[in-house]
Amino acid sequence: MNILAIDSATSILSLALSCAEERWCFEADAGLRHSELLMDSIDMLVKKAGIKPNDIDGVLCMGGPGSFTGLRIGFSAAKGLALSLGIPFAPIPTLDCIAMPYSVWPGLFYR
Repeated sequence: MNILAIDSATSILSLALSCAEERWCFEADAGLRHSELLMDSIDMLVKKAGIKPNDIDGVLCMGGPGSFTGLRIGFSAAKGLALSLGIPFAPIPTLDCIAMPYSVWPGLFYR
């Protein structure tokens, strides 16, 4: 299963493409240029993976909290890809992703 993940919730633009057992990632300090970099970066990842856009089986996107404009850009790209390719789209809460590395911690985590 080939899954594309988009994170544009902060000034850092992060993309990941998971194909079978391999993963390709892209990260850039996009600042206010998410909309300029996003589609070209997705195209670069797809080419690196050696697949075609039609081979993508699903799209994930950060659902927030985060930069309002950044989230809109990510959602628009993810939803557009999902609709045009006829594949599922799912928003993932940003805080769940941040907390994931600590999920194996046996107790409470205090800051």
